[in-house]
Amino acid sequence: MDDPTLIARPLGHSRLVLMMSPELLASCAGPLTVERLAELPTLSMAENSDDDRWNLIGPNGETHAFRHRPRLSCSDPAMLRAVAIAGLGVALMPEPFCRSSLQAGQLKHVLPGWHSREYTIYAVFMSRKGMLPSVRAFIDYLVGAAPSVFAAAM
Repeated sequence: MDDPTLIARPLGHSRLVLMMSPELLASCAGPLTVERLAELPTLSMAENSDDDRWNLIGPNGETHAFRHRPRLSCSDPAMLRAVAIAGLGVALMPEPFCRSSLQAGQLKHVLPGWHSREYTIYAVFMSRKGMLPSVRAFIDYLVGAAPSVFAAAM
């Protein structure tokens, strides 16, 4: 964001949440706790699959750094959601991205009180000067529609 030729428009805030298939969750013996995450296979969006760390924040502001070696590492959130739905493991995914799968019963929110830190989503683009009207319209659409998408997730 140090590039003066770029313009960043904030769209909203989100966080990552723990998700897994209902079948995998049902196979867990006893109640899940943040300490028991190590017993589960994991899925990751990290580039380096050898060693990943999820920094989680709990319901009372407590923190937990969970180091794991994921079963699968994939930077494509749609693929990650699909393999989580298939029951391959627990994944830490963007909350708004999982909403429809939660509503359909394909995913379950694991440890609902735990999540990542909140982060801001931006639309980043080059100067408005010379911008195609279609690009301007798309950015305006994002700025208008995004608050309702992110507000429902938090």
